[in-house]
Amino acid sequence: MPKIVDNYVLERKIGSGQFGDVYKGYNKQNNQDIAIKVVKRELLKGKFNELLENEIRVLRTCNNENIIKLYDIKKTANNFYLMLEYCNEGDLMQYQKEKKYLTEDEAIEFLIQIINAFKTLVKNKIMHRDFKLANILKHNGNIKIADFGFAKLLGNSNLTSTMLGSPLNMAPEVLDGQDYNNKADIWSIGTVLFELLFGKPPFTAGNMIDLIKRIKNSPLEIPKKINKISAVTEDVLRKMLVVDPKKRIEWDEVFGHKINYFLDDKIKNDLEATMKDNGQIAMNLSRFYIKNNKVINHPSEIEKKQEINNYAINVAKGGTGNQENYQGAIIKRQTERVEEQQQQYQQQQQQEEVKNEDEEVQTKESLREMQIRIKKRNANRILHERNIYVFLASVAEDAMNNQNIKISEIVGFLLVKKLLQQVEFLASKMKKKENVFKLELWDQFILSKDYNDIYMYIEKEHDVFRLYFNSMFERIKGSALLVGNQLDSQIKQAISNNVSQNIDAVLKQILQDYCVQLMQSIQEQAKNLKELENHKTLVIHADRILDCLTLEETFVFEDKNTQEQFNFKLYYDEDDKMEADQLLSKVQQKLQKKL
Repeated sequence: MPKIVDNYVLERKIGSGQFGDVYKGYNKQNNQDIAIKVVKRELLKGKFNELLENEIRVLRTCNNENIIKLYDIKKTANNFYLMLEYCNEGDLMQYQKEKKYLTEDEAIEFLIQIINAFKTLVKNKIMHRDFKLANILKHNGNIKIADFGFAKLLGNSNLTSTMLGSPLNMAPEVLDGQDYNNKADIWSIGTVLFELLFGKPPFTAGNMIDLIKRIKNSPLEIPKKINKISAVTEDVLRKMLVVDPKKRIEWDEVFGHKINYFLDDKIKNDLEATMKDNGQIAMNLSRFYIKNNKVINHPSEIEKKQEINNYAINVAKGGTGNQENYQGAIIKRQTERVEEQQQQYQQQQQQEEVKNEDEEVQTKESLREMQIRIKKRNANRILHERNIYVFLASVAEDAMNNQNIKISEIVGFLLVKKLLQQVEFLASKMKKKENVFKLELWDQFILSKDYNDIYMYIEKEHDVFRLYFNSMFERIKGSALLVGNQLDSQIKQAISNNVSQNIDAVLKQILQDYCVQLMQSIQEQAKNLKELENHKTLVIHADRILDCLTLEETFVFEDKNTQEQFNFKLYYDEDDKMEADQLLSKVQQKLQKKL
């Protein structure tokens, strides 16, 4: 039997904190997943009691979408129970270790959310004092700041002197034993951003004394060989990691810095560039769509993507002047928001004595957890197929933009025809609710919100790619290559608006021919390593063309041995992070195997 405390069920232990163990559980009243921190009463003496009270006070004070939520507190004869928001993807320390370092876009997306959280902390005069990757949790792609045990509510002086936190993320004034204020948190944010971008802290040493010396005496080095960041990102890093706190960037400057609009501005600029390009609006919109919708890992990401796509449609209808109406689809910058109805009980802030405490806790996965895991896997399985056909769209778009090879437009057209076949297949099966992937708990899953959201999104994508296909067909049917005997008769037959036509054999042959020509073109243009770096995008394109030849082998949904699911973000990052000469060698080896 699982342990039950009032309306809360503790399912299994998932970790340990400074005050006690943490369990995965749920609220019986609304079936909501929660994390339950269990603190033994016997430990609540002196400093431990003060730290726990700190955490409770901060979590009650701060209502922010990027700060972990405290739903309820229960007391029993032996324990305190903190009912907290559950995050399903671990912490950023684990995530950063898996990826080594993040792309600039992803790191800045997290930074914007971190800054959003600190707007509420600063407003309430709260210092975190232990801000590090391990205290930033992930949930459905978004981040939540946690672990406020060391946090401090500042008084009128705004100064404190206690040395708390993790040395590699501590501000130099804290390490040096000086009085400090909440600008010490700005330094810590800078170290976290640095770690996300480059996979290591900005300053390291074997002991505290050497660390202080290094920070004070060594200039900040930005390792652009690891990650080529933009000027705006470098600017915010250098302003945060200033040794003298008086010269360090102020909080109002952090909140107003251009970095907060980095991703939104990028979307605006991409859209403006796309709409200025010659061609039909439908094709231009499709290009923008492909670029900004490559990967969806969670059903929860769909709403965010929809906002971007709707904005693009409005701009297409009314011109780029409509960009003024864009409110920021990437991050909702609300410092406070109204709680959802099922979370209203958080406002009660009760500390009730509970008598019905069952002391047994399961260590294995419960039936309820198993059902949740299976339904999540089902959603991921369908989104995996969706990410494959958008991959084809991105490769097709790259081919269409490669004017150096005559058959590039035909390659692009046939790839779009192939992906449209896949979209139509998936949309049709989802409409009929056919279990084509042999998924468990199917009858329950098709009734879920996740299923409906994914189905509606795929239906809309079908319309997007149908328009894209029609625009490409109108463009390509007048191509000079279709006149005379320049093309094989089978290829000519495949260039039609008949989407149901089987083009697999033709597509395979033309992809092989195109890849050979592409590699020849790269070798002709890139005579040395420097020139090769300038043509790296073409090498990446060649690599992805080869993967189009073996879709089923390349994009296996789940490893049979480890059950690890394919990660499209890691797939796209891999080539971007690889040196150009290594990437070329990889492509040459793959080409030899496939030809």
